[in-house]
Formats: sequence, C-alpha cells, structure tokens
Amino acid sequence: MFEGMRVVGKKVLRTSVQQVLYTSTLSNILTQNSWFKWCTGMDSAVLCQNTGLDDMQATSKSKQIDHSKVKSGKTISRPKTKQPVSLFDGLSHAKLCITFATADHYRFAGLIHCVRCDGHLEHVSLPTDVTNVAAFGTSHESLLRSNGRGYIFFFREGAISFWNISEDATKNFMHLAKKFEEEPYKMHLIRWESEQMTYKFVSSETKIAKNCFHFCDTPGNSEYRRRTEMYAFSNALVASVKLAHWEHALDRLIQSIESIPKDMMTGSLFHYQTPKTVLQKIGEVFMMRHQINLKHNLLDVPDVYWDREELEKLYTETADFLNVTRRVKLMNEKLSYCAHMMELAKSHLAEQKSMRIEILIVVLILIEVIFEFMHLM
Repeated sequence: MFEGMRVVGKKVLRTSVQQVLYTSTLSNILTQNSWFKWCTGMDSAVLCQNTGLDDMQATSKSKQIDHSKVKSGKTISRPKTKQPVSLFDGLSHAKLCITFATADHYRFAGLIHCVRCDGHLEHVSLPTDVTNVAAFGTSHESLLRSNGRGYIFFFREGAISFWNISEDATKNFMHLAKKFEEEPYKMHLIRWESEQMTYKFVSSETKIAKNCFHFCDTPGNSEYRRRTEMYAFSNALVASVKLAHWEHALDRLIQSIESIPKDMMTGSLFHYQTPKTVLQKIGEVFMMRHQINLKHNLLDVPDVYWDREELEKLYTETADFLNVTRRVKLMNEKLSYCAHMMELAKSHLAEQKSMRIEILIVVLILIEVIFEFMHLM
C-alpha cells in the first residue's frame, strides 16, 4: 500500500511541476540565465538540453549580433553654436541687445519693487495686457554702452533683456535679480546660452536683417512704439534662451539613460533596477514636456500679438531666425523617444517581478506536494 502511495505522490509531483513550468513563459525565464540560476539553482543551459530547446537556440545563434564588436558610443550633445558672451568682443561701439535666462522664474513683485528703488532707472509703460514683463529706461551715462537711451526688460519667467546697457551695469542688475530667483540655472550656462544681437536705427521699416535689428527712426515712430518693438524682439530672444537651457537639461537626461539600449541589447542587468528610479526619469520627461508645451507653449504666438500684426511679424521673424519652432519639435521627438524607452524599462521590471512571483509559486507548490507526500507516508 505504501509503495502505491509513493508512486501516486511522484506522479502528482511530476504533473504539478510540469504544468506550472510550461505555463510560466519558459522562454522568458531562459533568457535571464543568471537570474534564473539565482532563483532556482539550475543553469538554463542544462534545462535547455533537457527540454530540447538547445538545438533551437543553436540555429538562431548565427543570426544574433556579435555584441563584443559593437562600440559603445557617447551621446553627442547639441552643438554649441555660441561662445560664452563677452560684451566687448569687437562690438564695443555698437548698440547691443543681450538676453539672459537666469532661473525658472522670478518672485516678480519683489524684483520690480527693488528695481524701482534704483534712482538711475525709470519705469516705462508697455501695452496694458503685457503683465509678465516690466520695462525700465535710462539715460544715465554710467549705465549706457553707447550714446542714446538704454532699456531693460525683466520677464517673470526668469529672463532679462538688456538694450544698450554697459557690462558693469548688466552684472549689477543680474546680481540684483539673483536675490529673487526661483530654481536658478547654473552660472556657466547663463553666460553660455544667451542671445546677443546688434541693432541700429534706419530710415526704413523695423525688421530683423543680417543678424541685426533695424529700427525705424522716422519722426512718426514714437519712443513708445520703438519700446514695444524692442519688447517683441526681446520676447522671441527669451523664448530662445529658455529653450537652450531645456536643451541642456534634455542632453543630461539622455546621457543618464543611454545605458538602457545597450543593456537591452547585451542582456545585462539594467542600471535602473527599481520602479522608483524609472518613475523618477519618466517624471523628468513629462515635466520637461509640461514646461515646453503647456507652461510656456513655445509653439504658439503669445496672445498679446493677436491684434498687433506688426509686432507679431517682428516676433515670428525673430523666432524663425532663432529656429525656435524647429528646436521645439526636435525636443518633443527626443522626449517621446525617452518616454518610450523608460516605458520599456518599466515594463521589463514589471515582467521580471512577475517571473519571480511565478517561480516562487512553483517553489511553494513543490513544498506543499512534499509535505502532502510526507503526510501520506
């Protein structure tokens, strides 16, 4: 009788193990050789020989890539088309507009109040529906780069545009704005990723031509009109410098996840081995998308220009000159690729967790069968 019970126990054990093993995606387990060995103590090559899969893998081995011959490449960052700005680089006598982005945004009310306390600047008007910018003018010689009048535009989104302002004065006002910065940018990037344009006054219409702003200097063009034209140019320059900082952030993001495709190709363990780290990277991708497409919406023309066609033309021509639209579209494509890559990593981690649970279930079933068999004996 005991011999019969022993035979029945063996059959139950063999049947249970076979059913669970073949329903738990055997091919996926085999591809994770080291992990499989850790969980079961059995090398996948042995299991392949026992299950008849060794020949099938051998026939497909000739089609696999020789990963030892693949050279690991470093992510190429966006070409640096500009050098760090020097305000005296052969343009010491030219009228110059230079725009910096120093932070994600300013505490705007405090900044404007502090600037107003400066006795050398006077607050000048802009269109009433322009609420995110404050403009200041000056005729004080110690603040000017050349003869004429100078202007400073402070943007709520963390940027400053200087028109005909000396280098010392520029440094002083940037130092003043530093006290009101929220999420400031790195100093070397502030000077590197800036926009510098010369400008002059001509008898023709206001436009951008040959890397220079041309302002109409006829008696009919008032100072207020010229100031609004400067604002339109500055608005496009700010969009470009803000985008440049996001491009650098995207470069850093790409470098941080560049190991994932290689890990997938070679079958090695991911650098990101926990769902928390993967979710952090997915959060970085979507935060960058939010900044570009929702918070600042660089692909759309600001509402302030909808009934001001001449200013809209100046803004769009300057944005086109700086390739803002093309750069935004390229960033969105890169972000889509990064998001897809991180979703694959997340799916891979979920699959690994599922496989581990399945193997633990197999082990529990084995233990239960063994105890049942011992109980019957």
